[in-house]
Amino acid sequence: MSRPDEQAKEILIETENANTEIAIIDDDPGFSFMLKDYLLSAAQLKSELFSSGEDFLKNYRSGDKRRIILDYEFGEGLDGLAVLQKIKALNPMAAVIIVSAQDDLEKAIETLRSGATDYFLKTNKTVFANIVCSLMKITEMEKNKWN
Repeated sequence: MSRPDEQAKEILIETENANTEIAIIDDDPGFSFMLKDYLLSAAQLKSELFSSGEDFLKNYRSGDKRRIILDYEFGEGLDGLAVLQKIKALNPMAAVIIVSAQDDLEKAIETLRSGATDYFLKTNKTVFANIVCSLMKITEMEKNKWN
């Protein structure tokens, strides 16, 4: 049984996350800020930035409804595949889009087999639009699932 202060912390975290629809986990601040701006301007989606998977996982809970955009390669710490596996262990229904600067088919397939919703190359000129389309697809699938 959890203590009252732990329960209050959980409620606070859930409240903070209630207004945030997207979590962007990427150690490249330029990419992160541009993506955050694009999501807000193109799709009115609010997002929160995390510079590492470990930072994100500190407050991630099984009932978290945020969609996640996760970099594959980090300079240090866990890589995107390890973070994806931890997210899926906590919340098997989590929607996680992987983005990577590496054009590596084997890594892409491995992340999709591990439960990623999509895998996009950061170097693709349409990566931001592709991410928005994927998020729209996820939303439609969730709506149809409950109808």
